[in-house]
Amino acid sequence: MNYAICIVAYNRLNSVKRLLRCLEHAYYTQPVDLVLSIDKSDSTEIEDYAKTYSWKYGQLQIITHEQNLGLRKHVLSCGRFLEKYDAIVVLEDDITVAESFMDYVISCVEKFHDDDSIAGISLYSFQTNYQTRLPFIPLQCDSDIYLMKCAQSWGQVWMRKQWQDFMRWYEINKEEFHLQPHLPSAICRWSAKSWLKYHTRYCIEQNKYFVYPYVSLSTNNSDVGTHVTESSTLFQVPLLFGRKCKYHLNTSIKYDGFFENENLAEVLGVPNDQLCVDFYGEKNNREKRRYYLTRQTCPYKLLKSYSLSYKPYETNIFQELYGNDLFLYDTKETFKNSYKPNRSIYDYFYGGISKSILYTLIKKKMTKRILGLIHKKT
Repeated sequence: MNYAICIVAYNRLNSVKRLLRCLEHAYYTQPVDLVLSIDKSDSTEIEDYAKTYSWKYGQLQIITHEQNLGLRKHVLSCGRFLEKYDAIVVLEDDITVAESFMDYVISCVEKFHDDDSIAGISLYSFQTNYQTRLPFIPLQCDSDIYLMKCAQSWGQVWMRKQWQDFMRWYEINKEEFHLQPHLPSAICRWSAKSWLKYHTRYCIEQNKYFVYPYVSLSTNNSDVGTHVTESSTLFQVPLLFGRKCKYHLNTSIKYDGFFENENLAEVLGVPNDQLCVDFYGEKNNREKRRYYLTRQTCPYKLLKSYSLSYKPYETNIFQELYGNDLFLYDTKETFKNSYKPNRSIYDYFYGGISKSILYTLIKKKMTKRILGLIHKKT
């Protein structure tokens, strides 16, 4: 297998320098080429810096685009490097990688490069569900990875065969799309500049997964730029520290494109294709599945109900910890239910901080920000 690292850059020189520094301190067991792809901007400082830069782990290629492509076209254009390489690591300039990221990349590519169920490999590990801004805690097993029908942009690996399959689908489905029952509403609201929403839609519709590490090999710095108006640490995650050479790549734990566990049907005793798991409350059973697992009180026959005492939420089901927080309904039979969940999702995640308190904190923060902007203008 031959590999390249492709940096997607625009006009943030300091971000590029930071990324290059962490790449220089990573471990490499074989030659890895570096491609620096620079989109057209009003500044030439990244191009000028690149001309003086030396990459000691392989060949260096500098691509300067004569016209501004924009993020979507720019990122997708990097796929052409897979004509030369078996796999490429694609990094936007505000990403930081762990020292051991290439050990992980090589292990995953060697295992999954011919696997048609895999669409790509993520370096990043979610701790927050970006659709709801609530914590995401993947179920742990004896593996270093889990699978999810969610593409990644904060450090990802594309493999030749899988990328070609996606691009064939993309050429047919690249028109703008809006809310659809089987897609997260969050990605449907993303702008036309987003390429990631197409890759995630592809995973959901074609039943493909990204490989995710439990311990992150990359993190997102959210530097201020064209698509980020204010720096934030919301999606900053801890990186693997030190070197890890061997990875156990068991694919038994799987999540869908809504961050919901796909391993629950058997333990719940219902058919998988008739079950809607909606712990985060983003699906609302829009696809009209017969069995509905939700935190909401619904007018259907209640089959089972579970407590929200353990984390992650699936543990309460596997441990058969019954209670009054998470409900499994048969939507074919109506019933007037009047109970309410014992615990709110905010209490479950934040240990007693009520929704009203959170709103108050957010309101104070927004007021302070607005006053700061007024002060700047005056």
